[in-house]
Amino acid sequence: MPPGIYCPMEFWSKRENQNIQVDFLLPTGIYLNLSVSCNASLGTIKQVVWKHAQYEPLYHMLSDPEAYVFTCINQTAEQQELEDEQRRLCDIQPFLPVLRLVAREGDRAKKVLNSQISLLIGKG
Repeated sequence: MPPGIYCPMEFWSKRENQNIQVDFLLPTGIYLNLSVSCNASLGTIKQVVWKHAQYEPLYHMLSDPEAYVFTCINQTAEQQELEDEQRRLCDIQPFLPVLRLVAREGDRAKKVLNSQISLLIGKG
């Protein structure tokens, strides 16, 4: 692949044990750029985001962290809700290192179960 061309799979395989810069989009419209470990779980990452978000404008408008779920654009160019917060960033491998927090909707237990089943059958 020519230099300067972005290859997502290569990006994640080279950075599995490193920290990377990730862009976080909060529901309040605030943008954060933080360094996080590729091996960190989404739950851990959410705690880091919340710690930094408390110093940003409109923090008082955010609900409890459990009211939100990360979404990303996956390798097949689809928006994916990341319900299982025990998964690591290097396992999810978003197309770009950008995670968006959105309000949770629907039955969380059912979504987590569906996500785990999809992983087991290799769906994504």
